Amino acid sequence: MLDLLLKRAHVYAPEDLGVVNVGIADGKIACVGNEAPPAARVVDCDGAPVLPGVIETHAHMLLPFGGTHTMNDFYDGTMAGALGGVTTLIDFADQTHGGTVTEALEARLALATDCAVDYSFHCTLTDITEDCLREIPALVARGITSFKFYTAYSASGLYVPADRMAEAFRHVAACGALATVHCETEEEVLAATEQLIEAGKTQIRYFPLSRPDESEESAIAGVIALARETGVKLLIRHVSSAAGVRLIAQAQAAGQTVIGETCPHYLLLTREVYGRENGADFICNPPIRGEADRDALWGALESGVKFTIGTDDCAFYLAQKRVSDRFDQVPGGVPGIETRMPILLSMGVGRGRFGYERLAHLTATDVAKVYGLYPQKGRIAVGSDADLILVEPCEPYPLTIRDLHEKSDYTPFEGLPLTARIRMTVARGNVVAENGAFTGRRGGGRLLQRGLPASLGEL
Repeated sequence: MLDLLLKRAHVYAPEDLGVVNVGIADGKIACVGNEAPPAARVVDCDGAPVLPGVIETHAHMLLPFGGTHTMNDFYDGTMAGALGGVTTLIDFADQTHGGTVTEALEARLALATDCAVDYSFHCTLTDITEDCLREIPALVARGITSFKFYTAYSASGLYVPADRMAEAFRHVAACGALATVHCETEEEVLAATEQLIEAGKTQIRYFPLSRPDESEESAIAGVIALARETGVKLLIRHVSSAAGVRLIAQAQAAGQTVIGETCPHYLLLTREVYGRENGADFICNPPIRGEADRDALWGALESGVKFTIGTDDCAFYLAQKRVSDRFDQVPGGVPGIETRMPILLSMGVGRGRFGYERLAHLTATDVAKVYGLYPQKGRIAVGSDADLILVEPCEPYPLTIRDLHEKSDYTPFEGLPLTARIRMTVARGNVVAENGAFTGRRGGGRLLQRGLPASLGEL
């Protein structure tokens, strides 16, 4: 007896399997095809699309930032994520100076037991000592196979100089793991910010000038060169610029494993938002850029450049975002873990930019490969975890904060017309969201043991 049978589902596994039945038992996919074994519950999908569950690899639950912290805890964030099709979360454990990476990981693991879906962590390396480097193999053996680095944020203790980053890259590469990097050149950001403050240009509308386009381009170029020199597999976080797209595409054309990641706010918005009365609501790092940058990002997704789509979810309250009219005193980050998939279904598939197969690669299949979870995750096939979403194309409706479930009290996409909903989310065989209601439970997720990341040729 199956636990759940999805009948007449148009399955993208990610490849188009046509209209078939998907059977689920004991948290796994038990059958995919024309057979229809008895099941405790049968859902008639009536030909609607079914895709692999979304793997969220860039979100910040309870992140300390700028004297405050993000409002979603691991339950709130994964609950809202489940309503938006998320079936796996990979969050961050940030090493503090003088502390060990393992200590940072253990502290985050203690909080993550509240997750409603399966979870893992990236470890952020900030204090690259010999002791820190010796921790890397043990962390990889535990299934923590991705590491994060910053080329900015010296004031927050996150910045890593190029020579220390190169040394860490060598150790990560020796273990076959993945280096992921926040790319903005610190010197350029500090100089631009100082010039604006000295000129009295501290209003929100000047924020994009404080983190200029060139600071992302130069940082990405430098990090790609370091990765080439050390042989490490590399992912560039939250790419926001046409220059970043170009550099990543060039590296991939040369055969280097360099993957891009972008976010919905870079795909939908332009820097004009910073001139609005509520411009502070959109402050994030790197900034939202110009129309040409937005077009280049869509172009990369449409043309098959190897990218993933995260959210960089930082769910603040409006009171936190509007704490000051000075751009340098507003915490950076926007919410998005719940809205990403409806947006991509509507603005990507719905507008003919790409199809369901490509969307499945961008949000699940290639993500699972990059982060060492494939084929356990990211695929609808017998033996894989039963993580999937049932999509409901629908008449246009406005995205509004009233319909969302994160703790944040705003969305940067308020009023955006959507043409699809997530009718059902199944995480490891459990229906965790259905028809806009959360049906999972606090603590329903489990810690994942991840393998090594795929190389470019395996994506």
